[in-house]
Amino acid sequence: MSIVVVTSGVTLVGVLVDSPTPTIPQRRIPEQRRAPVDDAVEVARARLRKGWRLEAAQLLDRCLQARQLDRIDDQILLERWAYAQDRCTGNGRTALTDPVLQRAIAWVTAEELTAADRALAADRPFAAARFGLAADKIDPRGCRSAFLQATAMHRAAQKSLARAAEVGEEEILAEGPEAVGPLDFTGLTTESPQARDPRRTVPAHLQRADRCLRKAIPLILRASADPELRLECDWLSSAVERMLHGLTERRATTDRMAAACACLVDYDAFVRHYADQALRSPADRSSFRSSLAALGARVDRLLVLSPPGSAEARLLTTLAGGVTNMHRAFTP
Repeated sequence: MSIVVVTSGVTLVGVLVDSPTPTIPQRRIPEQRRAPVDDAVEVARARLRKGWRLEAAQLLDRCLQARQLDRIDDQILLERWAYAQDRCTGNGRTALTDPVLQRAIAWVTAEELTAADRALAADRPFAAARFGLAADKIDPRGCRSAFLQATAMHRAAQKSLARAAEVGEEEILAEGPEAVGPLDFTGLTTESPQARDPRRTVPAHLQRADRCLRKAIPLILRASADPELRLECDWLSSAVERMLHGLTERRATTDRMAAACACLVDYDAFVRHYADQALRSPADRSSFRSSLAALGARVDRLLVLSPPGSAEARLLTTLAGGVTNMHRAFTP
């Protein structure tokens, strides 16, 4: 805009230029100002791990205020602040959504979850389970922790079943049912129960596998609440059910074989007892017949319950033949 002014014959020309609208300079956040906030968030995480919930919530509240002052929209910090505030209300129901809750728990228990993953990769299931339990002590609602513990229990059950199979092969007697004659059982030798560690027997390994599988079931249910883990939980649940079904059959077979071996031990003791004794008096003959009849009835009862063609059925069949031959030999 131009203005012309005339004064005493002199023409003055002045030019007025519109001044621009003043602008507010954009505030740049230096990196050194962001670093202390990140450090404070890590300090708050350490406090949450120790159970200092109120102190962690207060620190995260100041961190969130600093971000808002710098006009930074930090959704991750907002979630962690909300988690700390929620933990201050106790261990009851949470107001957070499941995805937010699980992300926050994974953030707080990152060390334990990483250690559990490494233990599973190194085939150390019980160590992985211990790391999962340590994560649960910080917050027992973690789905990832539950899944790692369930996987560890499934892996431990697999190892127990493998050890049971190895022990079972080692416990096969050299004088098996096929090598034992129906008339002479005096050469049989059995290992004393005190000679073996009860924690390393086949029933002990099977019982340990059953206990691990049953511990995995509620952990799988807890882990399946996370949609990201649902498919893996479905597969793991099916695997645990199959193993439990097979384990039930295996334990039944082991129990039947243990009962048959107990009959073998009693029969061997019976033969050794009467090998050097002459049945002279009627009382001796009556005691012999009653004891032999009781042993024969016990063998027959177990033989009926054993599947045809099984190892215990073959052993019991051989014992039944020995009882019959002994009855014929010593009974007039």
